[in-house]
Amino acid sequence: MALLGSITVGQQVGVAPQTPVNGTYSARVMVVDRVVDAASGLFGVRLELPNRDYRLPTGLKCKVHLP
Repeated sequence: MALLGSITVGQQVGVAPQTPVNGTYSARVMVVDRVVDAASGLFGVRLELPNRDYRLPTGLKCKVHLP
């Protein structure tokens, strides 16, 4: 909830997938949901992360690093 308003569309963020995939990948914020879940204090953010060589499989848990 504290980050609502500080994440903007077009912003570049780092995405670090869980093992066995290592590294940090650059993604761009495409959508910031303005509706906050009252129970958890969370809101949705949609990122675009190029995966041309299919190195990143679907379903990986990731951490997002904001500047």
